[in-house]
Amino acid sequence: MRRSIPLIITLGLAFAITACQSPTPTLSFVGTSTFESVSYDLTLDLQRVGDRLVGEYYVETARGDFDGTVVGTAVVAELAPSSTCSYSFEGTLTQTRLNGTFEPADCPGGQTGTWELERR
Repeated sequence: MRRSIPLIITLGLAFAITACQSPTPTLSFVGTSTFESVSYDLTLDLQRVGDRLVGEYYVETARGDFDGTVVGTAVVAELAPSSTCSYSFEGTLTQTRLNGTFEPADCPGGQTGTWELERR
């Protein structure tokens, strides 16, 4: 019985801490990705934890990973549409918008372009 008391207290504390934590809200954006004067539908879903932004984006039906940081309103991120291709992204995040430019970092044949997104 004596061994079970610390276990019960530990489990109770773990449950209480977990119950008090709220899930990280998702920031969802919609807009366009433009390169070579052609615009494509773009959606972006991010989780923000402190200054870290992590999520995924869809350009038309293609999916990619977004991994970045935000300081004030300035965003710097890596976009990874595949395991063999990455882009550098620099932009501005406000309460309602995320806009910026991307360029190939390690993506043969990649194009430079822009993102213009509104929060939904």
